[in-house]
Amino acid sequence: MQILGNRVLVKRLVEEVKEGFQTVDVEDSFISKGLVTEEGTPSNLLYRTVLFAKYSPDTHDYNGMKIVNIDDILAIL
Repeated sequence: MQILGNRVLVKRLVEEVKEGFQTVDVEDSFISKGLVTEEGTPSNLLYRTVLFAKYSPDTHDYNGMKIVNIDDILAIL
């Protein structure tokens, strides 16, 4: 698969937060954390961990991964 334009393929990283004796999955947030595995136009984001907008209209699911518009990337970690 080749990503086109100003999009990247992001493998979502699942974060868990321990609260007392219970482990809570951080799914309720509007921001997701992921690892960029493919990119359309070179953007120096390849294999970087990023925060991206989870519910953007330009975010699409593909085989458990997300295709994200570069404009929806909020931060590089």
